[in-house]
Amino acid sequence: MKQEYEVQLDLFEGPLDLLLYLVNKAEVNIVDIKVAEIAVQYLAYLDVMRDLNIDIAGEYLNMAATLVRLKARELLPDSAPEDLGEGDGGIYDRDQLIAALVEYKKFKEAADALKNYEARQFGSYGRGMVETFEEITAPTLGNEEITVGDVSIFDLVSAFKSILERAVEEKPDHVVEVENCRIDDRIEYIFTILSDLGHGREARFVDLFADNRKKIVLVVTFMAILELAKMGRIRFRQETAFGEIFVAGM
Repeated sequence: MKQEYEVQLDLFEGPLDLLLYLVNKAEVNIVDIKVAEIAVQYLAYLDVMRDLNIDIAGEYLNMAATLVRLKARELLPDSAPEDLGEGDGGIYDRDQLIAALVEYKKFKEAADALKNYEARQFGSYGRGMVETFEEITAPTLGNEEITVGDVSIFDLVSAFKSILERAVEEKPDHVVEVENCRIDDRIEYIFTILSDLGHGREARFVDLFADNRKKIVLVVTFMAILELAKMGRIRFRQETAFGEIFVAGM
């Protein structure tokens, strides 16, 4: 069945961001990465994006081709050097891939530092200006503050990937029933769950998919979550890096 929806979100930063996420998740140093393993994981994430009918940018596909080539060169016995046209700015060996990731990590950390500095300076004024602010507190669960924290789009895709692997596969039958599943309906379903919990309370990410294990419903539910995140209507929290994700309304 052809999907009647397509998602185009600005939540995905780029292929190097995904690669860096996979390296961190594997808990290895960038210089110790195994291209073959990273390539398999990277392609698995692209498969999930395709399942979601997300418009995959050409740069992701170009990196996929690069990783497949590097994986083949890593697995095959040493042979005569290939004429790959080095010099046009591409990535042609493991060392160049590592160098690109190290450089990207530096820029990412610098950008995060500037973002944190901007957040600390927000609301600061020079001497002579007097401003009164109403104290704003975030909703809490017990004594824990609910924040977006370090939950990235790739954390969400990773969590959804695990859910999708346990999806109920529909067996072929003589009568084909098309599942009537719309993003708007799933958004309402998610809001109902969060509302029933009460203001500021959290739901486990996996619990948002518990009512129906059919793949089409899981996919549309995840798309609804991405839309809500894009609109700033929900926020996420992880107690540990790459750990379980909790969701709260805003």
